[in-house]
Amino acid sequence: MTGDVPVPTSCPNPLHLDTMSTLLRSVALALSTLLILGMVSCGSNVPSTIKTAPIPAPAPKQDPKPVPKPVPTSEPTPKPKAALLQEAPHLFLKPDGGVHARWITDGTMQGRQFAKGEAIVLKEWAHLLGDSLQLEVPTPPKCKWDAPTKMLALSDVEGEYDSLLKFLTNNHVVDDKGHWAYGNGHLVGVGDMVDRGDQVTEVLWLFYRLSLEAKAAGGHVHFVLGNHEAMMMGGDVRYTNQKYFHAATMLGVTCEGLIGADTVIGRWLRSCNCIERVGDYLFVHAGLSPPVVGDALDYDGINAKVRSVLGMRPDTLTDVATLQLSWGRAGPLWYRGYFQRHATNFGPTPTIAEFEAILKACEARHIVVGHTKVARVATMYEGGLIPIDVPWTDPINVRGLLVRGDKVGLVNIDAASFELQ
Repeated sequence: MTGDVPVPTSCPNPLHLDTMSTLLRSVALALSTLLILGMVSCGSNVPSTIKTAPIPAPAPKQDPKPVPKPVPTSEPTPKPKAALLQEAPHLFLKPDGGVHARWITDGTMQGRQFAKGEAIVLKEWAHLLGDSLQLEVPTPPKCKWDAPTKMLALSDVEGEYDSLLKFLTNNHVVDDKGHWAYGNGHLVGVGDMVDRGDQVTEVLWLFYRLSLEAKAAGGHVHFVLGNHEAMMMGGDVRYTNQKYFHAATMLGVTCEGLIGADTVIGRWLRSCNCIERVGDYLFVHAGLSPPVVGDALDYDGINAKVRSVLGMRPDTLTDVATLQLSWGRAGPLWYRGYFQRHATNFGPTPTIAEFEAILKACEARHIVVGHTKVARVATMYEGGLIPIDVPWTDPINVRGLLVRGDKVGLVNIDAASFELQ
């Protein structure tokens, strides 16, 4: 067939095959001998005389990420964070009227005694307590206030002191040294300044000191209690930062004892209100349910009842009405019924007409709440409700409610202004 290789018709000469075979065997033997000699010489001090072509090296592998060396079991275990604990001062009231200041620096407790009536001077803590702190026995503030020329409200700081101080500084509530600079203006904290964060003591001292400085300047600081203040005072410390358990142990008290009735801060907290109205704005941490409000909100009565059980565990309360008011879901520290997503547990959600009835019973035009987190601050119930709890762990999104006369808006941590929608 065309294209096929033809089959040979004759064989080669056998003599020629024998000659070629012998020659090939001789060449193979010589090469084998040379190869064996070369292999023997490798690795010895005698260099090989055989010149062979170099074997190409394998392609380099990708350099892997270094693997951390395991810590040998013989090395000491790292010290816990408590060993380098820092904690701001706690002022403990002594039976003789004096004060024992205790704090923690680099894991070591420090202390100083002050006689009755003596000003508290702690230079290393002047940024919190001021240069000289003259203690006053606090009394419950009034529940209803006339509208100030300017007012800034914020909520749920939860121990984020650095962000709080920056917020107040940039919005000119305090000066660059942290002292009151708001004149006759009012600052409102709508509860939950404690728990979760690790600068709770600093936040409380800032509000306490500013309340004294504002009073001297003709202004006012409203510290409205939240459920977390009540919880911590009452021994429910489930949400308290672990730092404070270490601090309490070192200071010789329980965790709730850090704000106990025998401390300056604890005594002050037990004098605060849970509901206050400033001008047309009512401030309450969680909300006011229809059953609590009734036909006319009893500001004084509700505040007095809640104050009367601060520091008491709920399972020790025998008066059902007081228990429900202070710890119940319909109470001012806990109620979330305004928000549809919480209607199952806290509802029913008030209708617009029912909410307007609440405003009328409170003699207010707006209710400002924290407690329930929102993605952004915006009004509800046709402008009647203003929820302002945006997490302070994301400070750039936090908004303060700013009221100046008839003008109301929002400000952020950089003092930028926004319209309240």
